[in-house]
Amino acid sequence: MTMSEVEHVLLSELLQWYSLQRHDLLNHWQVIMGNLQLQQIEKALAYMRETVAAQEQEQKIAFIHEPALAAILLGLIIGLRQAGITATLDFPEGMKKENFWREHWREEYGEGLYGYTRECLEVSSQARLLSNVTAEVYLFDEPGGLACQVILADEETVLFDKMVEFTINSK
Repeated sequence: MTMSEVEHVLLSELLQWYSLQRHDLLNHWQVIMGNLQLQQIEKALAYMRETVAAQEQEQKIAFIHEPALAAILLGLIIGLRQAGITATLDFPEGMKKENFWREHWREEYGEGLYGYTRECLEVSSQARLLSNVTAEVYLFDEPGGLACQVILADEETVLFDKMVEFTINSK
């Protein structure tokens, strides 16, 4: 079995994200321990709730039984968070089923979807100077494939709204 170029890149990026998240986790524990040592229990609890809420979107990715897609989405969500952008992920319940991916995913989708998410991250890096930028990421079930849409917006303006479709007969 050989890995595609995209899979090699994803593996490298996942290792970088893992290192970054491990560092962030240790920082979170230090903040919580500091608040507890200062007898600021409510502040520690509020901080814990805040960090848990931030992880909920990443947790949704665990329900996607296509490893390449899950890795691409995880990189997108973490990359957005690193740019200070809160992201939400939404997809149909049927995409949580393993047999959905046998029927709707093709290895060649990985390269196109990866490029699309890199484009989204490029736009998001330009939005760093704006405040309250959020991202909405949607997956859609398409006949013989799937679609992905990312919307980046601040409180007043849509900065990016693009959908890509991948179907068995698409190029």
